[in-house]
Amino acid sequence: MSLKQHQNRYRTDEGYDAFGMDDWLGTYADMVTLLLSFFILMMGISKVDPTLWEGMKSGLRTEISGQKKVQTPLAQIKHDLDSLLAVERKQRIVQIDLGAEGIVMQFSSSAFYSAGSADIGPQAQNIIDRVVAAMKNIDYYPFKIDIEGHTDNAPIHTLRFPSNWDLSVARATNIVRYLLEKGVAPDRLKAAGYADTKPVVPNIDSQGNSIPANQSLNRRIVVRIH
Repeated sequence: MSLKQHQNRYRTDEGYDAFGMDDWLGTYADMVTLLLSFFILMMGISKVDPTLWEGMKSGLRTEISGQKKVQTPLAQIKHDLDSLLAVERKQRIVQIDLGAEGIVMQFSSSAFYSAGSADIGPQAQNIIDRVVAAMKNIDYYPFKIDIEGHTDNAPIHTLRFPSNWDLSVARATNIVRYLLEKGVAPDRLKAAGYADTKPVVPNIDSQGNSIPANQSLNRRIVVRIH
């Protein structure tokens, strides 16, 4: 008896075999069984990171503004900072941006220090406290915080700060110390001083004259959260 004749012995007039299954259905069932076995195996050998899982669930918030928009944890912190530092933003003490480098906050140094000083004033402490509070709202995500000190081109020669390099580094370092006192982990912090090497606008005009308004903009503290 040929194979075809043997198969026909188990097929009814409706096209089903003796067990009531169409040919494709048996193949489909085998495939589903294999897939199920595969996923069971993957679950058995995988290890779920509960912190990452909770972070993924909690960190993504949605806002309705015509259409649904998914926000990242950094976007959430940016949203909170915009609210917490609303007065400072209005007074142009701080500019807050979110981009490829993370959250970048540029503070006017006059809000943090007296001229020629690296001692953090009460206003600066209050601002830093609010920045820390915004980040603690998402404590599962290991954000890094970079602090940069920048000066204008006016040289400084004091016993404590022989150059603008010393001043800019001291200003950034003092903020890091303050963050450490507030409980921020040391491995998440970095301080750097750039003196007048990275101005946002020219310190002098084409005739070599100082531009006080521009110098004021270049004297700044940059806080980068990434």
